Amino acid sequence: MNKTFTSLAIERLRPPPTGRLELGDTTVPGLCIRVTEKGVKSWSLIYRVDGAGGLSSKGHILKGKQQRLTLGVWPIVDLVKAREKARDALRLASEGRDPIVLRQQELLQRVTNSMESVVKRFIELHAKPSTRNWHATQRMMELHVFPEWRNRPISGIRRSDVHELLDNLIKDKRVGIAREIRKHLSRIFNFAADREIISANPLAGMARRDLRPVQEAGRALADWELRAIWKAAEQMEYPFGSMYKVLMLTGQRLREIADASRPEISERQKCLDIPRERYKGKRDHVVPLAPQVWDILEKLPRWNRGDFLFTTTAGECPISGFSKAKARLDTLAQKIVQESTPEGVEVKTLAAYRVHDFRVTCESGMAALGVGREARDAVLGHAKPGLQKTYNKHDYLDEKRTALERWAQHVMGVVSE
Repeated sequence: MNKTFTSLAIERLRPPPTGRLELGDTTVPGLCIRVTEKGVKSWSLIYRVDGAGGLSSKGHILKGKQQRLTLGVWPIVDLVKAREKARDALRLASEGRDPIVLRQQELLQRVTNSMESVVKRFIELHAKPSTRNWHATQRMMELHVFPEWRNRPISGIRRSDVHELLDNLIKDKRVGIAREIRKHLSRIFNFAADREIISANPLAGMARRDLRPVQEAGRALADWELRAIWKAAEQMEYPFGSMYKVLMLTGQRLREIADASRPEISERQKCLDIPRERYKGKRDHVVPLAPQVWDILEKLPRWNRGDFLFTTTAGECPISGFSKAKARLDTLAQKIVQESTPEGVEVKTLAAYRVHDFRVTCESGMAALGVGREARDAVLGHAKPGLQKTYNKHDYLDEKRTALERWAQHVMGVVSE
C-alpha cells in the first residue's frame, strides 16, 4: 500500500498483530517503511539498475532485477534523511551504478584500508603535490610507523596506540623524531577522516607536553665550542659533516639547508634561492654563498638519481636521521675538546646545544662584527612585521653577501686556531 508519508504519520504507525507491515511513499517512488510486530520501523528502497538487464533486440537499455536497499532505522534516520538517501540511490541506479555494490565496496575499503595503503595514498594525493619534503614523511613512516602498524586497518588504530608509539620513541631518547611522527600522523589521520576512511582523527586534542615544539631562542656558542664542533663535522665528512659546516657558515635553518637541491643553486650569482614552498616565512629567500661555503658545495658529489645536495640515496631523497647524527657530532666534539686540552688543565664540558644555535651564533657573531640589524634580519630571513607579503627576496642582497662573507671569514679564523 502506498501513501504520502509525513513525519507525524510515521511516528503514529502502529505495529501489526503478527508479521510486518510495509508501506510505500508516493513522494519518492520505491521508498518503503516496514513495521514489525515489535514496533521496529526500518527504511528500505526498492529499485532497479538501468542497463543491468542488457539491451533489448531493438537496442533499448533494459533495467535489471528488482532489488532492496536498506536505508536505516527510524527515528535514527528520519523521513527527510530517508528520502535524501533514497533519491541518492535512485540517481546512482539511473546512471547504471548499483548502490548496493557501491556500499559493499565502500565498507570493504573502510575495513581493509591498512596503515601502509592509506599513507601511500596520502603521499601521492596530498604530500607530493603540496610539499617538497614529502620524502621525509615517507621515510619517517617506513622507519618508525610501518614496523608496528604496516598491515593494521587504519580504522583500528586508537589514541592509546599512538601514545604507546610516541612513548617508546621518547624512551629511546628520540624526542625530536617523536615530535615529527606526531605531526605527520596528525596530517595523515586528518586526510583519512576527511575521506571518511575513519570516523575521526585519534590525535585530535591529544595533550603531549613532552612534545611541545622547542622555542626559537637559544644560545650563542663560544669560539672554543664552535671550533670543536667544526672539527667534529670534518671528521664526520659527507653528508652530515658538510651540512653542519654550511649551517654554521650561513645561519640558516636546518631544513633550509638539508633539503637544498642543485636547481636552487645559482652558479652565476653564487646564491642559494630557497623557494617559498619550503621556507618557514612562506616567501622566497636568497642566501648569498660566501667563498668558503661555495668551496664546500663544489666538493659535494653529484648524483644520477636526483638533485638533493645532502643525501644518502644518490640524490633521490634528502638526508634524514638527524638525531643520531647530532649525537655523533656531540660525541666527536667533546672528544676533540678533551684531546686538545693540555695535560693538567681541567677539561671543559661542551654544554647542551641545538642545531638552531648555529643560527643564534651567526646572528650574535655578525652583531659583534658590526653588521647592522637590518642586514642581520635579512640574512636570517626575519622580515619586518607587516612586510612579509611585500618583502623582496633580493632586498639587501649586497648587504647580506657582505655580512655572510665577514661571518664566514670570522668562523674560518676561529676554527683554524
